[in-house]
Amino acid sequence: MARHFFIAGAQRSGTTYLHTILTEHPEIELNQPWWPEPKFFLNEDAPSRKDEYLKKYYFRDDATIRGEKTVCYMEHSEVIERIARTFPDALIIFILRDPVDRAISNYWYSVGNKLEDLSLEQALTDESLKDRPYDENRIIGCPPYNYLERGKYVNYLDQYLKHFDRSQIKLLISETLFDNQKAISDLFKFLEVESGFSPPSMNKKINSYLPDEGDKKTIEVERFLCSYYADSVKELSDRYSLDTSMWKPVRIRL
Repeated sequence: MARHFFIAGAQRSGTTYLHTILTEHPEIELNQPWWPEPKFFLNEDAPSRKDEYLKKYYFRDDATIRGEKTVCYMEHSEVIERIARTFPDALIIFILRDPVDRAISNYWYSVGNKLEDLSLEQALTDESLKDRPYDENRIIGCPPYNYLERGKYVNYLDQYLKHFDRSQIKLLISETLFDNQKAISDLFKFLEVESGFSPPSMNKKINSYLPDEGDKKTIEVERFLCSYYADSVKELSDRYSLDTSMWKPVRIRL
C-alpha cells in the first residue's frame, strides 16, 4: 500500500498551490475531488473507516504516495490522534506564511465568500469577535473568524509532535516555495519521489485573495498584527530552526 501524507495547514498560506504542484507529479496522488476538502478525520470514527476513506478519494494503483489537503486539520488536536492511529507512518506537511499577510488574506477570503461584514480594522484587532455565530452547516471545521489565533503556528505544530516524530513533519515557508525549483525538489525528496520533476504550475498563483490596496487603514492593522505576532514568530523560528526573516513581525524587531 502507498504511504500517505497530509497537508494540514495553514489556511491562506498556499495550500492550494501546494496541492496543485504535488498533483502534477506522476508518482503522487492527491485527494480527488480537490474541493470540497475531505475533512474526513474530523469524524470521530474515522480510524475504523480507513477502507472507505481510501476508496472515496483515491483511484490510482500506481501512486508511490497518496496525500490529502485539509487545512483545518492543523487546528484540531483530536484529528492528529486519529491520523496517527490510521496512518502511523504518515508524513505531515505544513506551509506557513507571514502571519500578518495570512490574517489579512483570511479576512478578504471571508469577505469574498460573503461571510464577513465587519471592517478590516474591526475584524483583525478585536480577538473577542472570533466567537461570532456562523452557519456551521456551510462552514465545517474552520471557524471563519479566527483570524488572529490561527497565525500562532507554533501552538498547533507542538501538538503534532506528541504523535509524530519530527522527521515525519515538513515545514515550508510560503514566501520561499513559490516558483522555487530547489525548494520544491527538497519537498519531493521528503516525499521520496523523483526530485528533479518540474511542476507545470510551479510559477502560477492559485486561489489568491489580495487586500484592498485602497484601504488606508491597512497600514495601522499591519502594525497591530506585527506586534501581536512578534513573540509567536520568534518562538516558532527558535524552536523549529526556521528562517522567517522575510516576515513583518521579525523585521519590526530589527
